[in-house]
Amino acid sequence: MPSSRRRSKPQGRGRRRTGRRLPPIRTVAALAVLAIAAGVVLYLAWRAARPKPALSIPDAAETVREVAGRHGCPAGRVTAEASRDRRGALVSVTVHAPRGFPAERFTLDLEATAHNLGGRLEPQPLTEKGGYGLTRLEGVVAGTRWRVLVLGEEPPPRAPSRAAGATPKTARLAIVLDDAGPSTEIVPEVERLPLVVAVAVLPNAPHSAEVARALGAQGREVLLHMPMEPVADHGPGPGDGAIEVGLQAGEIRARMERAIKVVAAARGVNNHMGSRATADPTTMRDVMLVLADHGLYFLDSRTTTETVAEWAARASGVPFLRRDVFLDVVSDPDAVHRALEQAIARARAQGSAVAIGHVHPLTIELLAAELPRLAADVKLVRPSQLLH
Repeated sequence: MPSSRRRSKPQGRGRRRTGRRLPPIRTVAALAVLAIAAGVVLYLAWRAARPKPALSIPDAAETVREVAGRHGCPAGRVTAEASRDRRGALVSVTVHAPRGFPAERFTLDLEATAHNLGGRLEPQPLTEKGGYGLTRLEGVVAGTRWRVLVLGEEPPPRAPSRAAGATPKTARLAIVLDDAGPSTEIVPEVERLPLVVAVAVLPNAPHSAEVARALGAQGREVLLHMPMEPVADHGPGPGDGAIEVGLQAGEIRARMERAIKVVAAARGVNNHMGSRATADPTTMRDVMLVLADHGLYFLDSRTTTETVAEWAARASGVPFLRRDVFLDVVSDPDAVHRALEQAIARARAQGSAVAIGHVHPLTIELLAAELPRLAADVKLVRPSQLLH
């Protein structure tokens, strides 16, 4: 007998689906990656198009002024000059150190400052020491070469302005080369220079007397390069027979007389080192008394700003000159060339100037090339021609 119950159909079977089908998960992920990539590209394009901030390049002069100021050196005693040499651009900064300037602490401080700026400055040797040349550092900071010199002297005076249309006066320049005497090989080298270039001979070197005679035979003006006591700088001293502070007047006379006898051709005397001796009034008075007896003039190499040599010379009636420029504090052709230009500028500004260098082959080579090309308004003279 057929059942009276009807079988119910499963729910949902046979019904038409009305909702949309969802995309697969892989498609969603791909779209998300594309969107992120597009966002990154747009961000990078925006960054590239945005103006870039200017790089902060440390200024050599301002950096050195700041460091020197921390050690008691006024900003006005720091000068700077930009130039180019065989190795490219160079910024030279000179610190004209005041009395008591702590050069060693300044050097360490400046080295640390350069390091903090991502650069490096290292101490380098100096030609002229004994009180004048205190320290020298060179290196690269922020891609720029720096040379920093610390000198024990006053900043150079400003040249007076020349009136428009004024006829330039002839400037007189005297050049003295120090430290002759250790070798006779320097005699033919110096012969390449004009005869008015003078040479100062050490009295305590192996060939002092022979070199002095040979230079005098050339017709060249010879000076006695008298060793004198420097302020202690942990370097080589002035050598035997030097004039030292505290010596009795009789011993100073004896040492001076021996030196004058060795460099018998000398017309004048200048000091080798001597930053301590030339600052002592009693010592310099005793030296000048000997020079007065021999009719010799004194050229102060000015290895210290505390020198009393001019006072002592005038008090004793000794003719006096003073050094204006050292030519080869840095033994480098471009540095010597710039120093020669500074000496010429001093001569033009003052009417005359004295430049001191050394009998180094590099210095002689440069002078032999440059002195014949001096401008018409600059006359090269013997030191004695500048005496009043």
